[in-house]
Amino acid sequence: MVITKDVHAKEARLPSGKTKVKISAGAGLYMVINSSGKYWRYAYSYCGKRKESSLGVYRLGSEKHLSLKLARSKAQAVKDQLDVGIDPNQTIKDKKLANKTSDAEKKRQVEEDHKQVIAESRTFKVVGLLWFEKKKAEWVESHTKKQIGRLERHLFPTIGDIPIAKITKLQVSETIEAISRMGSNDLAHRMAQVTRSILNYACNKGFIEAVPMGDMSQVLTEREQTKMPAIIEPARIGELMRAIYSYQGSFVVCQALKLFPLLAARTGEFRTAEWIEFDLDAELWTIPAAHRKLKKKLKENPENVQLVPLSRQSIALLKELHAVTGAGRLAFPSIRGDSRPMSENTINTALHAMGFKGEMVGHGVRAMFSTLMNNKDYNPDAIERQLSHAESNIVRGKYNRGEYMSARTKIMQDWADYIDTLRKGAKVIPIKRKA
Repeated sequence: MVITKDVHAKEARLPSGKTKVKISAGAGLYMVINSSGKYWRYAYSYCGKRKESSLGVYRLGSEKHLSLKLARSKAQAVKDQLDVGIDPNQTIKDKKLANKTSDAEKKRQVEEDHKQVIAESRTFKVVGLLWFEKKKAEWVESHTKKQIGRLERHLFPTIGDIPIAKITKLQVSETIEAISRMGSNDLAHRMAQVTRSILNYACNKGFIEAVPMGDMSQVLTEREQTKMPAIIEPARIGELMRAIYSYQGSFVVCQALKLFPLLAARTGEFRTAEWIEFDLDAELWTIPAAHRKLKKKLKENPENVQLVPLSRQSIALLKELHAVTGAGRLAFPSIRGDSRPMSENTINTALHAMGFKGEMVGHGVRAMFSTLMNNKDYNPDAIERQLSHAESNIVRGKYNRGEYMSARTKIMQDWADYIDTLRKGAKVIPIKRKA
């Protein structure tokens, strides 16, 4: 049988018992019939090798249906390629390869576009918040609030929306310098440190290849080394204590002013003190880790307490105070309510009112205590331990935690006696520094 009309192609069938049959349509064109359907092929010879080209499917009613007429037309197109020395099968392979290469290129471009979208979304603010989330686990709540506030006020408004991979040294420098021009050079230095920390984080995460930030110390004015105002002249300390004992304020504030110099504690530890922390019989104030100036992890360890030996003068003042505030939790409650501690500004406000503004602040009592007692014949390590200063030598630090209590007890009593002597106006003998 030879297919010469389309009807022949339509009526052609796979003989019973056969899996495949070929029916010629003349001039190298033939139809292949198998269990899957009917297909047009064209047989040809190229470079001495017999080959065949797939032309299409004979499937009535299908969009891909190829009639006998169209099959002959396609076969002629193959002949035309052969006449000019082109292998039609190789042309098809080349097209498939080109399409495959094109698909790979498209995929690569999609991946590049995706990377670009991600890079564009990694703004300084986004990365800064990732850095913040990591760091806040190490910070206490007050420091956490301070840091996020500074980021939102000073960095995010200017460079927050810039993709971190596109931030330049100039943009960073201009942002930090703008903070300095606002009148806060110290804050500018602090925010430079924060910015560098965020950029280092981004670099270590692989978001950027290098930190786009120079040496800001070459741009900003040098930081001023400021000290807490503190009175260290014995005669002036006597005047301070007499002014404190004459101060006309609430009973709680007056007791706080009298006690604070005797204890040489940090303001925050002092004003938030709770009665449960004081053991007047044992003559000891135990400051819990949660109230101390420590990193978050150290605060969470209840063993990190600070012991403050209480002098006779301190115990007497505390007993007087307990008669008034002892029914509550706090030793120094706020005048606004027993559930809140005394304001952090209370002591400084009182010192200002007494005429010591710019000369003395609450925290200055620690410098006053340290300066005068280090000029006496006391163990400097015991003084440092009493001030709860961090030890630079770890081994010595561990040793100090279990020692010096007897020395510290004597130091605190001698300090209270000395303060009393100055307050009562006794003749002051200048303390000579040890050789």
